[in-house]
Amino acid sequence: MDVGKNINLSRLKETLLGIFTGIYGFWIFISIAFFVLIMIFIVFIYALPSSYNKAYHEINDLISASEQYAFKKDVYNDKWISSKKQESELYDKECEKCSVYLKERDTKLESFFLIEDAERGMAKIEDEALWRYEYIERVSALLTKLGANNIAVNEGALPFHTWGSDIPTWDIILPVQKRFWILESLINIATNNTGIRRIEKISFQESSPTYNPSLANIYTVIPITFKVALQSEYVKYLLHEILKSDIPFVIESVNILSTDEITNLRSTNENGTVLDNDIGDNSLKPVIDVTIDAYVIDYKA
Repeated sequence: MDVGKNINLSRLKETLLGIFTGIYGFWIFISIAFFVLIMIFIVFIYALPSSYNKAYHEINDLISASEQYAFKKDVYNDKWISSKKQESELYDKECEKCSVYLKERDTKLESFFLIEDAERGMAKIEDEALWRYEYIERVSALLTKLGANNIAVNEGALPFHTWGSDIPTWDIILPVQKRFWILESLINIATNNTGIRRIEKISFQESSPTYNPSLANIYTVIPITFKVALQSEYVKYLLHEILKSDIPFVIESVNILSTDEITNLRSTNENGTVLDNDIGDNSLKPVIDVTIDAYVIDYKA
Protein backbone atom coordinates (compact mmCIF):
# COMPACT_ATOMS: atom_id res chain seq x y z
CA MET A 1 0.00 0.00 0.00
CA ASP A 2 2.80 2.37 0.82
CA VAL A 3 4.45 1.66 -2.49
CA GLY A 4 1.25 2.47 -4.40
CA LYS A 5 0.87 5.73 -2.51
CA ASN A 6 4.46 6.73 -3.33
CA ILE A 7 3.92 6.03 -7.01
CA ASN A 8 0.73 8.11 -7.06
CA LEU A 9 2.46 10.98 -5.29
CA SER A 10 5.37 10.89 -7.74
CA ARG A 11 2.97 11.01 -10.69
CA LEU A 12 1.07 13.88 -9.09
CA LYS A 13 4.31 15.71 -8.47
CA GLU A 14 5.43 15.25 -12.08
CA THR A 15 2.02 16.35 -13.33
CA LEU A 16 2.05 19.51 -11.21
CA LEU A 17 5.66 20.27 -12.20
CA GLY A 18 4.75 19.93 -15.86
CA ILE A 19 1.79 22.25 -15.41
CA PHE A 20 3.85 24.92 -13.62
CA THR A 21 6.72 24.55 -16.11
CA GLY A 22 4.28 25.09 -18.97
CA ILE A 23 2.78 28.14 -17.25
CA TYR A 24 6.28 29.57 -16.64
CA GLY A 25 7.26 29.09 -20.28
CA PHE A 26 3.96 30.66 -21.33
CA TRP A 27 4.66 33.83 -19.32
CA ILE A 28 8.17 34.01 -20.64
CA PHE A 29 6.78 33.88 -24.16
CA ILE A 30 4.17 36.48 -23.29
CA SER A 31 6.86 38.77 -21.79
CA ILE A 32 9.04 38.47 -24.88
CA ALA A 33 6.12 39.18 -27.16
CA PHE A 34 5.15 42.20 -25.03
CA PHE A 35 8.71 43.53 -25.14
CA VAL A 36 8.81 43.13 -28.93
CA LEU A 37 5.52 45.01 -29.25
CA ILE A 38 6.85 47.84 -27.08
CA MET A 39 9.97 48.13 -29.23
CA ILE A 40 7.88 48.21 -32.41
CA PHE A 41 5.74 50.93 -30.87
CA ILE A 42 8.74 53.02 -29.87
CA VAL A 43 10.61 52.64 -33.14
CA PHE A 44 7.80 52.82 -35.66
CA ILE A 45 4.61 54.12 -34.10
CA TYR A 46 5.90 56.61 -31.48
CA ALA A 47 8.23 58.29 -34.03
CA LEU A 48 5.40 59.01 -36.44
CA PRO A 49 3.93 61.94 -34.49
CA SER A 50 7.37 63.60 -34.43
CA SER A 51 7.66 63.21 -38.19
CA TYR A 52 4.15 64.49 -38.66
CA ASN A 53 4.88 67.40 -36.33
CA LYS A 54 8.08 68.29 -38.23
CA ALA A 55 6.32 68.07 -41.57
CA TYR A 56 3.54 70.25 -40.21
CA HIS A 57 5.98 72.98 -39.13
CA GLU A 58 7.81 72.84 -42.47
CA ILE A 59 4.54 73.23 -44.36
CA ASN A 60 3.50 76.01 -42.02
CA ASP A 61 6.84 77.83 -42.63
CA LEU A 62 6.37 77.41 -46.37
CA ILE A 63 2.88 78.86 -46.15
CA SER A 64 4.17 81.81 -44.11
CA ALA A 65 6.94 82.47 -46.64
CA SER A 66 4.41 82.27 -49.47
CA GLU A 67 2.16 84.74 -47.70
CA GLN A 68 5.06 87.14 -47.15
CA TYR A 69 6.03 86.86 -50.81
CA ALA A 70 2.45 87.53 -51.86
CA PHE A 71 2.41 90.56 -49.57
CA LYS A 72 5.68 91.88 -50.98
CA LYS A 73 4.40 91.57 -54.53
CA ASP A 74 1.92 94.26 -53.70
CA VAL A 75 4.87 96.55 -52.80
CA TYR A 76 6.42 96.15 -56.26
CA ASN A 77 4.33 98.92 -57.72
CA ASP A 78 5.29 101.60 -60.22
CA LYS A 79 6.82 103.79 -57.51
CA TRP A 80 9.03 100.97 -56.30
CA ILE A 81 10.10 100.12 -59.86
CA SER A 82 10.95 103.77 -60.55
CA SER A 83 13.01 103.93 -57.36
CA LYS A 84 15.00 100.83 -58.32
CA LYS A 85 15.70 102.25 -61.77
CA GLN A 86 17.08 105.42 -60.19
CA GLU A 87 19.31 103.34 -57.91
CA SER A 88 20.57 101.40 -60.92
CA GLU A 89 21.32 104.60 -62.84
CA LEU A 90 23.14 106.07 -59.83
CA TYR A 91 25.19 102.89 -59.48
CA ASP A 92 26.18 103.03 -63.17
CA LYS A 93 27.21 106.68 -62.80
CA GLU A 94 29.41 105.87 -59.78
CA CYS A 95 31.01 102.99 -61.66
CA GLU A 96 31.74 105.33 -64.55
CA LYS A 97 33.34 107.84 -62.15
CA CYS A 98 35.55 105.06 -60.76
CA SER A 99 36.51 104.00 -64.27
CA VAL A 100 37.47 107.57 -65.21
CA TYR A 101 39.47 107.94 -61.98
CA LEU A 102 41.40 104.73 -62.63
CA LYS A 103 42.18 105.79 -66.19
CA GLU A 104 43.43 109.17 -64.96
CA ARG A 105 45.66 107.51 -62.36
CA ASP A 106 47.06 105.25 -65.07
CA THR A 107 47.70 108.03 -67.58
CA LYS A 108 51.35 108.63 -66.64
CA LEU A 109 52.28 104.96 -66.48
CA GLU A 110 50.78 104.22 -69.90
CA SER A 111 52.31 107.23 -71.66
CA PHE A 112 55.39 107.29 -73.91
CA PHE A 113 58.10 109.85 -74.53
CA LEU A 114 56.90 112.85 -76.52
CA ILE A 115 58.83 114.84 -79.08
CA GLU A 116 58.13 118.14 -80.78
CA ASP A 117 56.59 117.65 -84.22
CA ALA A 118 56.29 120.53 -86.69
CA GLU A 119 52.76 119.53 -87.70
CA ARG A 120 51.32 117.76 -84.66
CA GLY A 121 53.09 119.58 -81.86
CA MET A 122 54.07 117.28 -79.00
CA ALA A 123 53.64 113.76 -80.32
CA LYS A 124 54.51 110.24 -79.20
CA ILE A 125 57.85 108.93 -80.42
CA GLU A 126 57.09 106.17 -82.87
CA ASP A 127 60.63 105.34 -84.02
CA GLU A 128 62.39 102.76 -81.84
CA ALA A 129 65.89 104.22 -82.37
CA LEU A 130 64.66 107.71 -81.53
CA TRP A 131 62.93 106.38 -78.42
CA ARG A 132 66.19 104.71 -77.33
CA TYR A 133 68.08 107.98 -77.76
CA GLU A 134 65.45 109.87 -75.75
CA TYR A 135 65.63 107.24 -72.98
CA ILE A 136 69.41 107.63 -72.67
CA GLU A 137 69.11 111.43 -72.62
CA ARG A 138 66.47 111.38 -69.88
CA VAL A 139 68.45 108.95 -67.75
CA SER A 140 71.46 111.25 -68.00
CA ALA A 141 69.31 114.23 -66.97
CA LEU A 142 68.04 112.38 -63.88
CA LEU A 143 71.55 111.43 -62.79
CA THR A 144 72.62 115.06 -63.22
CA LYS A 145 69.65 116.16 -61.10
CA LEU A 146 70.70 113.82 -58.29
CA GLY A 147 74.23 115.22 -58.37
CA ALA A 148 72.97 118.79 -58.31
CA ASN A 149 70.98 118.01 -55.15
CA ASN A 150 73.99 116.37 -53.42
CA ILE A 151 72.32 112.97 -53.29
CA ALA A 152 74.82 110.13 -53.45
CA VAL A 153 73.96 106.97 -55.36
CA ASN A 154 75.41 103.56 -54.57
CA GLU A 155 76.90 101.67 -57.48
CA GLY A 156 74.19 99.72 -59.31
CA ALA A 157 71.48 101.31 -57.21
CA LEU A 158 69.41 102.54 -60.16
CA PRO A 159 68.09 99.75 -62.42
CA PHE A 160 67.98 101.77 -65.63
CA HIS A 161 68.07 99.65 -68.77
CA THR A 162 71.34 99.54 -70.70
CA TRP A 163 70.92 99.09 -74.43
CA GLY A 164 74.42 98.94 -75.84
CA SER A 165 74.11 99.12 -79.61
CA ASP A 166 70.78 97.27 -79.74
CA ILE A 167 67.65 98.94 -81.07
CA PRO A 168 64.71 97.79 -78.90
CA THR A 169 61.39 96.56 -80.23
CA TRP A 170 58.08 97.90 -78.93
CA ASP A 171 57.27 94.77 -76.93
CA ILE A 172 60.51 95.39 -74.99
CA ILE A 173 60.02 99.16 -74.84
CA LEU A 174 56.58 98.96 -73.14
CA PRO A 175 57.72 97.49 -69.76
CA VAL A 176 60.95 99.52 -69.81
CA GLN A 177 58.96 102.71 -70.39
CA LYS A 178 56.76 101.97 -67.36
CA ARG A 179 59.79 101.27 -65.19
CA PHE A 180 61.38 104.51 -66.32
CA TRP A 181 58.36 106.54 -65.18
CA ILE A 182 58.56 104.80 -61.79
CA LEU A 183 62.28 105.50 -61.41
CA GLU A 184 61.81 109.09 -62.57
CA SER A 185 59.06 109.59 -59.99
CA LEU A 186 61.21 108.22 -57.16
CA ILE A 187 64.17 110.40 -58.16
CA ASN A 188 61.91 113.47 -58.31
CA ILE A 189 60.65 112.56 -54.84
CA ALA A 190 64.21 112.15 -53.57
CA THR A 191 65.17 115.63 -54.80
CA ASN A 192 62.01 117.30 -53.46
CA ASN A 193 63.25 118.26 -49.99
CA THR A 194 62.66 114.81 -48.47
CA GLY A 195 65.94 114.72 -46.55
CA ILE A 196 67.44 111.89 -48.62
CA ARG A 197 71.25 111.85 -48.47
CA ARG A 198 71.88 108.67 -50.42
CA ILE A 199 69.97 106.23 -52.64
CA GLU A 200 71.21 102.82 -51.62
CA LYS A 201 69.08 100.60 -53.84
CA ILE A 202 66.01 100.66 -56.07
CA SER A 203 65.01 97.24 -57.33
CA PHE A 204 62.01 95.77 -59.12
CA GLN A 205 60.63 92.56 -57.60
CA GLU A 206 58.99 89.54 -59.19
CA SER A 207 55.87 89.48 -57.03
CA SER A 208 54.03 91.22 -54.21
CA PRO A 209 53.02 89.42 -50.98
CA THR A 210 49.86 91.52 -50.58
CA TYR A 211 48.55 91.59 -54.15
CA ASN A 212 45.47 89.48 -54.85
CA PRO A 213 45.89 87.73 -58.24
CA SER A 214 42.12 87.34 -58.55
CA LEU A 215 42.04 91.09 -59.38
CA ALA A 216 44.24 90.62 -62.44
CA ASN A 217 41.31 91.42 -64.75
CA ILE A 218 41.19 94.90 -63.15
CA TYR A 219 44.86 95.64 -62.50
CA THR A 220 48.29 94.08 -62.14
CA VAL A 221 51.17 95.38 -60.05
CA ILE A 222 54.83 96.30 -60.48
CA PRO A 223 56.52 95.53 -57.11
CA ILE A 224 59.48 97.67 -56.10
CA THR A 225 61.87 98.12 -53.17
CA PHE A 226 63.21 101.60 -52.41
CA LYS A 227 66.10 101.82 -49.93
CA VAL A 228 67.55 105.21 -48.97
CA ALA A 229 69.52 106.93 -46.23
CA LEU A 230 67.84 110.11 -45.00
CA GLN A 231 67.57 112.46 -42.06
CA SER A 232 65.34 110.88 -39.45
CA GLU A 233 62.78 113.69 -39.19
CA TYR A 234 62.00 113.50 -42.93
CA VAL A 235 60.45 110.02 -42.94
CA LYS A 236 56.87 111.29 -42.92
CA TYR A 237 57.62 113.74 -45.73
CA LEU A 238 59.06 110.95 -47.84
CA LEU A 239 55.99 108.77 -47.36
CA HIS A 240 53.72 111.72 -48.10
CA GLU A 241 55.54 112.48 -51.36
CA ILE A 242 55.35 108.84 -52.47
CA LEU A 243 51.62 108.58 -51.83
CA LYS A 244 50.75 111.83 -53.60
CA SER A 245 52.82 111.00 -56.67
CA ASP A 246 51.15 110.85 -60.09
CA ILE A 247 52.36 107.24 -60.19
CA PRO A 248 49.89 105.10 -58.15
CA PHE A 249 52.16 103.69 -55.43
CA VAL A 250 50.85 101.40 -52.71
CA ILE A 251 53.17 101.10 -49.70
CA GLU A 252 53.27 97.59 -48.26
CA SER A 253 55.89 97.95 -45.54
CA VAL A 254 58.44 100.41 -44.12
CA ASN A 255 61.57 99.19 -42.37
CA ILE A 256 63.71 101.70 -40.46
CA LEU A 257 67.24 101.02 -39.16
CA SER A 258 69.41 103.39 -37.18
CA THR A 259 72.95 104.22 -38.31
CA ASP A 260 75.99 105.91 -36.80
CA GLU A 261 75.90 108.56 -39.50
CA ILE A 262 75.24 112.19 -38.57
CA THR A 263 74.49 115.03 -40.98
CA ASN A 264 75.75 118.49 -40.17
CA LEU A 265 73.22 121.04 -41.36
CA ARG A 266 75.10 124.15 -40.23
CA SER A 267 75.81 126.65 -42.98
CA THR A 268 79.25 128.17 -43.46
CA ASN A 269 80.45 131.26 -45.26
CA GLU A 270 83.24 131.43 -47.81
CA ASN A 271 85.85 131.35 -45.04
CA GLY A 272 84.36 128.17 -43.54
CA THR A 273 82.94 129.97 -40.50
CA VAL A 274 79.65 128.63 -39.11
CA LEU A 275 76.89 131.19 -39.43
CA ASP A 276 75.38 132.24 -36.10
CA ASN A 277 71.77 132.04 -37.20
CA ASP A 278 72.22 128.34 -38.05
CA ILE A 279 73.74 127.32 -34.72
CA GLY A 280 71.31 125.36 -32.57
CA ASP A 281 70.49 122.05 -30.96
CA ASN A 282 69.02 120.70 -34.19
CA SER A 283 72.02 121.41 -36.40
CA LEU A 284 73.26 117.81 -36.18
CA LYS A 285 70.76 115.32 -37.59
CA PRO A 286 70.98 111.52 -37.36
CA VAL A 287 70.74 109.64 -40.64
CA ILE A 288 68.69 106.46 -40.80
CA ASP A 289 68.25 103.69 -43.37
CA VAL A 290 64.70 103.37 -44.65
CA THR A 291 63.55 100.47 -46.83
CA ILE A 292 60.13 100.81 -48.44
CA ASP A 293 58.45 97.83 -50.08
CA ALA A 294 55.69 98.98 -52.38
CA TYR A 295 54.01 98.26 -55.68
CA VAL A 296 52.69 100.37 -58.50
CA ILE A 297 49.15 99.69 -59.69
CA ASP A 298 49.01 99.02 -63.42
CA TYR A 299 45.34 99.31 -64.37
CA LYS A 300 43.88 97.44 -67.30
CA ALA A 301 42.70 99.56 -70.20
